[in-house]
Amino acid sequence: MASALRCACLNLPTFLMSLQSFMRLARWLYVVVFAVACNRFDEDPIPSYLKTESFSLSTQPLQGSSSSSISELWFYSDGNILGVVDTPVALPLLESGMHTITVFPGIKNNGMGTSRIKYPFYTSFDTTLQFVPGETYTIEPRFAYTSSAIIDATRNFEAGNTFIESSNNNGIIELLNDPLLAASGVRCARMKLPAGASLISYIDEENISLEAGEVAFLEMDYSCNNTFVVGVYVITGGNSVKVPVLYLTPTQSTDGTVPDYNKIYMDLGMIASQYIAADDFRLYVECTREEAAVPTIYMDDIKIVK
Repeated sequence: MASALRCACLNLPTFLMSLQSFMRLARWLYVVVFAVACNRFDEDPIPSYLKTESFSLSTQPLQGSSSSSISELWFYSDGNILGVVDTPVALPLLESGMHTITVFPGIKNNGMGTSRIKYPFYTSFDTTLQFVPGETYTIEPRFAYTSSAIIDATRNFEAGNTFIESSNNNGIIELLNDPLLAASGVRCARMKLPAGASLISYIDEENISLEAGEVAFLEMDYSCNNTFVVGVYVITGGNSVKVPVLYLTPTQSTDGTVPDYNKIYMDLGMIASQYIAADDFRLYVECTREEAAVPTIYMDDIKIVK
């Protein structure tokens, strides 16, 4: 027992020295960690900002009007995604120096907010900027159709109307020559369901050729005070199948005298992939009386883009 006590007494000074050394080390580590934390706080990067308030789409002859419904922009820096945002926007960039900025126009595929895509037939906007922390750089993206886009813009009603009534139609269609009513140009089509009538039903007499796996869209400017359907007849071996695609809700709650246009992008490629044996497709429009006393539909600038 005495021997054990002597050993403990002999090691006490050593223990105290070790404890003092540990405390000094702990204080030193605290100072170092605090200094590093403060230094990192002081050195937090100051962002620069990429600002966009507006954008535009331009078209060439035979490509139809420049109307669009670009719902958001996809921003990239040196190929890395910055964000998918609506305008106006000011995006922060933490990296300074020279960077390549790419902006893609996005749409709501089939009008669905849950299905947003980069529109495959619009070009991107590219620019290179020298970014300095704290500075703001404003760009106005300009888009166009890609060189590979095949655009049929003949259904713009400027030269006439290609929609004919189906056998059960009791609505009326008019070709209006009035630039105040047209979405662009001077002419548009108007369909009405008068009192006592029950169905608007019109079919485009021009066939649309689509192949399975082909990327294709219908673009259309429209105004309506009543829900209506846009669909296709799938033609196979002389027989046809009626396929409703989009139910378009009212763009206005008035009597329809003055149009309030919206633009839709309908995914025709999706339809072609579901009917791979089809020979051709034809557009149709139908409407029954729902919201309005006199359902009224305006259509303009219909394009088939492949």
